[in-house]
Amino acid sequence: APAEEWISRSDEEIIDATMSELAKLFPDEISADQSKAKIVKYHVVKTPRSVYKTVPNCEPCRPLQRSPIEGFYLAGDYTKQKYLASMEGAVLSGKFCAQAIVQDS
Repeated sequence: APAEEWISRSDEEIIDATMSELAKLFPDEISADQSKAKIVKYHVVKTPRSVYKTVPNCEPCRPLQRSPIEGFYLAGDYTKQKYLASMEGAVLSGKFCAQAIVQDS
């Protein structure tokens, strides 16, 4: 992410590249030529602005879970935690938020 170089590519190119990557990660189960696992059906969804792009000096803009407003806390993948915008980041942020609430109560 971001996938700006893939937005203009055809669905077939994206599927071929995906299968090649999966074949590297799971060589016993998947081969790029689909001689092992096979794609039966697919639909490629292109969302060019679904995640933010990491650029220098943006990390300080990510807020902490404990806000400067008493009793107001933040949780979400956009807050300060070690992952980029992702489900993992949102979960970790929720954990940090809960810890801040417990510490403050």
